[in-house]
Amino acid sequence: MPEVLRNQLSAELLKLRTGLALPALLLVALAFCALGQLGLVYAESDPASAGAELTANIVGLGASAALFATLLGALHVTGEFSSGSIGRTVLYAPGRSAVVGAKLLATTVSGLVFGVAAVACSLAVGYAALAAKDSGLTVDGSTWTTAAAVLTICTLAGPWGAAIGFVVRNRLAAVLGLVVWGTLGQVLVLGQLPELGRFLPEGAQFALLGDASGFPDALAPPYGLLLLVGWTAAMSLAGTRLFTHRDV
Repeated sequence: MPEVLRNQLSAELLKLRTGLALPALLLVALAFCALGQLGLVYAESDPASAGAELTANIVGLGASAALFATLLGALHVTGEFSSGSIGRTVLYAPGRSAVVGAKLLATTVSGLVFGVAAVACSLAVGYAALAAKDSGLTVDGSTWTTAAAVLTICTLAGPWGAAIGFVVRNRLAAVLGLVVWGTLGQVLVLGQLPELGRFLPEGAQFALLGDASGFPDALAPPYGLLLLVGWTAAMSLAGTRLFTHRDV
């Protein structure tokens, strides 16, 4: 990678590290995950007999952190449009495409951070909750497969949010749209139109997690991965094209 592009990426990573959005959203994401995992464990009457399936489900709930990784990605882009600092970013960058690429890479790193933290939190909360019920985690291959799926989903969620930010530009619209869709819209579509929902990003996430109980109409995991990557790439290309052809 040329030095000028490395510098651009370093600048974007610095913005993420020094802002309040990353730690705030990460803490909320982990709290959200922990509540779901505690509810799952305490709703299980006999966790010892559930074994590896329960452990995999606990880890799988870590994928809920993806919404917050997406919000961070969107805020990382739309925040500069709202403050007007995007003009200075473009001025000092080697080109607009370099700005988009650096922000997408930086938010990919932040998404990976959310994924690692979510998996670690899942295992820690699951261990503590099961220990309180005189049981324990049953870690096997399915646990690590689910953990890898959570990492992938969260990692791709970062650039997905950033790409949406380049398309929408408005911070309030991006955040409200992501929150409403993430909490209500996807539930309605997946529930009422599963034949359509299976091809949407959320359906791809269920497919990647192999969660047949959560969404029986999901595709096979390999197709879910391809679909999720395809959606992220398509939105990134749309964001790049719009950013390079519109005024800032």
